[in-house]
Amino acid sequence: MTSYEFTCPDCQRSITVTDPMRAATLANGCPVCGRSVTEGNFAL
Repeated sequence: MTSYEFTCPDCQRSITVTDPMRAATLANGCPVCGRSVTEGNFAL
């Protein structure tokens, strides 16, 4: 399973996520602060 490094553009928190968590974060926003995020907030 692929892992991504997610960095929130608002709260600046960085976490490593897998594909299901990446999809959930794109749909629901940052798991820390709730801000909407885009594909550009994830790096391999």
